[in-house]
Amino acid sequence: MSSIFLKPHFIWVMATFLCLGCIGEDYVDDFVEPTLRITNPISNLQTSAMHSYKATYLNSIGQPENVPITWVSSNASIVTINELGIATAVAEGEATITASALIDGNSIVAKNVIRISTIAMESGEESSKSGTIATTSGYSLEGSFTLEANGTDLILSISSDYVASSSLPGLYLYLTNNPNSINGALEVGPVTVFVGAHSYTIKNTGINNYQFLLYWCKPFSVKVAEGQIY
Repeated sequence: MSSIFLKPHFIWVMATFLCLGCIGEDYVDDFVEPTLRITNPISNLQTSAMHSYKATYLNSIGQPENVPITWVSSNASIVTINELGIATAVAEGEATITASALIDGNSIVAKNVIRISTIAMESGEESSKSGTIATTSGYSLEGSFTLEANGTDLILSISSDYVASSSLPGLYLYLTNNPNSINGALEVGPVTVFVGAHSYTIKNTGINNYQFLLYWCKPFSVKVAEGQIY
């Protein structure tokens, strides 16, 4: 009879232990600094060519929010830009494209320096980024990674220096703009590899859409590790 009563207690103790192991030492809330991001910056454009800029405003919890965006060129004799964010190269030189949004009386800006040339050049649009994963919990989880654009998809490559504790319960990987929450995050999938190099294909995602990798203990809804994307 005693084993019948001990079993639920044992399960509760184990669940509590696992939960405490997931939680880091410091309490964090969901706040992040609001930002405006140009999601398709370029470095070069040939004269007479055009580029349609896109920008995203991320609010104080890292969620995209529709706000009016104003586009300005620092030198319209070099490159012009209209209210829709469509830039047209005019003459050789360098100029800065600025996107701005007025939020609660404060102007939030994002800038892109662009060089105009009469000869054809690569646009310089970003095609790869990288970062380092660091644990935020009592569990081991670390390594480096790269993100590469592959058409409309992304290839996330976790490097050979990656190692994670295999005792982590319900571990999932996300892309997010708020490293403290999975609200609005893109779920990449469950973590099934705990040591060494491996990769994920992430469909229909731009390389500038997210700022962090986030490893999340799903059963207890707590962060285990993060890696900022540079």
